[in-house]
Amino acid sequence: MSDYYLLITNSACLLTMYNYLMEIIPQFLHPFLWDTNVSSLSLTKHYTYIIERILEYGDQKAIEWMNSNFTKDQITTTLSTSKKISPKTGALMSIMYNIPRENLQCFRKPFTQKQNRF
Repeated sequence: MSDYYLLITNSACLLTMYNYLMEIIPQFLHPFLWDTNVSSLSLTKHYTYIIERILEYGDQKAIEWMNSNFTKDQITTTLSTSKKISPKTGALMSIMYNIPRENLQCFRKPFTQKQNRF
Protein backbone atom coordinates (compact mmCIF):
# COMPACT_ATOMS: atom_id res chain seq x y z
CA MET A 1 0.00 0.00 0.00
CA SER A 2 1.17 3.44 -0.77
CA ASP A 3 1.61 6.19 1.80
CA TYR A 4 -0.99 8.24 -0.08
CA TYR A 5 -3.62 5.50 0.36
CA LEU A 6 -2.89 5.26 4.09
CA LEU A 7 -3.12 9.03 4.44
CA ILE A 8 -6.53 9.11 2.75
CA THR A 9 -7.78 6.16 4.82
CA ASN A 10 -6.56 7.70 8.07
CA SER A 11 -8.07 11.08 7.12
CA ALA A 12 -11.43 9.44 6.44
CA CYS A 13 -11.30 7.66 9.81
CA LEU A 14 -10.42 10.89 11.59
CA LEU A 15 -13.25 12.72 9.86
CA THR A 16 -15.70 9.98 10.86
CA MET A 17 -14.49 10.14 14.47
CA TYR A 18 -14.70 13.94 14.46
CA ASN A 19 -18.29 13.85 13.15
CA TYR A 20 -19.21 11.28 15.79
CA LEU A 21 -17.67 13.31 18.59
CA MET A 22 -19.36 16.49 17.41
CA GLU A 23 -22.74 14.77 17.74
CA ILE A 24 -22.09 13.83 21.38
CA ILE A 25 -23.79 16.12 23.87
CA PRO A 26 -21.42 16.90 26.76
CA GLN A 27 -22.13 15.51 30.21
CA PHE A 28 -22.60 18.95 31.79
CA LEU A 29 -25.69 19.50 29.57
CA HIS A 30 -27.46 16.31 30.65
CA PRO A 31 -29.22 17.93 33.66
CA PHE A 32 -30.94 20.37 31.29
CA LEU A 33 -32.21 17.44 29.20
CA TRP A 34 -33.29 15.36 32.19
CA ASP A 35 -36.38 13.81 30.61
CA THR A 36 -34.69 12.72 27.39
CA ASN A 37 -32.47 9.84 26.37
CA VAL A 38 -29.49 12.06 25.52
CA SER A 39 -27.72 9.34 23.55
CA SER A 40 -30.59 9.36 21.04
CA LEU A 41 -30.38 13.11 20.39
CA SER A 42 -28.69 14.46 17.29
CA LEU A 43 -27.36 18.01 17.14
CA THR A 44 -28.44 18.32 13.52
CA LYS A 45 -31.91 16.77 13.82
CA HIS A 46 -32.94 17.96 17.29
CA TYR A 47 -31.26 21.36 17.45
CA THR A 48 -34.54 23.19 18.17
CA TYR A 49 -35.26 21.06 21.23
CA ILE A 50 -31.70 21.35 22.53
CA ILE A 51 -31.60 25.12 22.03
CA GLU A 52 -34.98 25.56 23.75
CA ARG A 53 -33.83 23.62 26.79
CA ILE A 54 -30.51 25.45 27.04
CA LEU A 55 -32.17 28.85 26.67
CA GLU A 56 -34.80 28.04 29.30
CA TYR A 57 -32.78 26.06 31.85
CA GLY A 58 -29.10 26.43 30.93
CA ASP A 59 -26.34 28.28 32.75
CA GLN A 60 -23.55 30.45 31.36
CA LYS A 61 -21.42 27.44 30.39
CA ALA A 62 -24.35 25.88 28.53
CA ILE A 63 -25.07 29.14 26.67
CA GLU A 64 -21.41 29.38 25.62
CA TRP A 65 -21.51 25.77 24.38
CA MET A 66 -24.73 26.48 22.47
CA ASN A 67 -23.22 29.56 20.83
CA SER A 68 -20.19 27.59 19.68
CA ASN A 69 -22.15 24.57 18.38
CA PHE A 70 -25.14 26.18 16.69
CA THR A 71 -25.35 29.02 14.21
CA LYS A 72 -26.77 32.38 15.22
CA ASP A 73 -29.56 31.79 12.70
CA GLN A 74 -30.52 28.49 14.36
CA ILE A 75 -30.59 30.13 17.78
CA THR A 76 -32.52 33.26 16.75
CA THR A 77 -35.04 31.26 14.70
CA THR A 78 -35.68 28.93 17.63
CA LEU A 79 -35.96 31.88 20.00
CA SER A 80 -38.39 33.68 17.68
CA THR A 81 -40.68 30.74 16.94
CA SER A 82 -40.68 28.66 20.12
CA LYS A 83 -43.77 28.57 22.30
CA LYS A 84 -41.85 26.67 25.00
CA ILE A 85 -39.69 29.62 26.05
CA SER A 86 -41.01 31.71 28.95
CA PRO A 87 -41.50 35.47 28.61
CA LYS A 88 -38.81 36.01 31.26
CA THR A 89 -36.27 34.03 29.23
CA GLY A 90 -37.47 35.67 26.03
CA ALA A 91 -36.91 39.15 27.50
CA LEU A 92 -33.30 38.39 28.42
CA MET A 93 -32.48 36.56 25.22
CA SER A 94 -34.05 39.27 23.05
CA ILE A 95 -31.46 41.64 24.50
CA MET A 96 -28.59 39.16 24.14
CA TYR A 97 -29.39 38.30 20.52
CA ASN A 98 -30.72 41.73 19.51
CA ILE A 99 -34.20 40.54 18.52
CA PRO A 100 -37.19 42.87 18.96
CA ARG A 101 -39.57 41.52 21.61
CA GLU A 102 -42.53 41.80 19.26
CA ASN A 103 -40.84 39.19 17.02
CA LEU A 104 -40.82 36.57 19.79
CA GLN A 105 -43.60 34.01 19.95
CA CYS A 106 -43.44 33.88 23.76
CA PHE A 107 -44.83 37.44 24.00
CA ARG A 108 -47.84 36.86 21.77
CA LYS A 109 -51.22 36.20 23.27
CA PRO A 110 -52.36 32.59 23.12
CA PHE A 111 -55.03 31.74 20.58
CA THR A 112 -57.26 30.11 23.17
CA GLN A 113 -59.10 32.17 25.74
CA LYS A 114 -59.27 31.20 29.37
CA GLN A 115 -62.78 29.98 30.06
CA ASN A 116 -64.79 30.98 33.09
CA ARG A 117 -66.54 27.77 33.99
CA PHE A 118 -68.34 28.73 37.16
